[in-house]
Amino acid sequence: MSSVSPHGSPADRAPDTSAIRSMTVRPVRFLAFWTGVLAPLAYPPLLLGQVDGHSVLLAGVVLANVVGLLLGRRYGDTA
Repeated sequence: MSSVSPHGSPADRAPDTSAIRSMTVRPVRFLAFWTGVLAPLAYPPLLLGQVDGHSVLLAGVVLANVVGLLLGRRYGDTA
């Protein structure tokens, strides 16, 4: 007589988390990477004071740049 359950183990019924993770992580890394790349384009007008309320906006752009660089740093990795 076999001791194997006809219902399978819980590991057999677990969803494929790698596919779910891939569907969520890749777009976030994509957006973060390009935010980190393109955010510095806003620096010159903000630093030259051509935009009203530029100090708060500059802080926001710098923060977006740093967050983008941190979250998007492994965007091109294939592994």
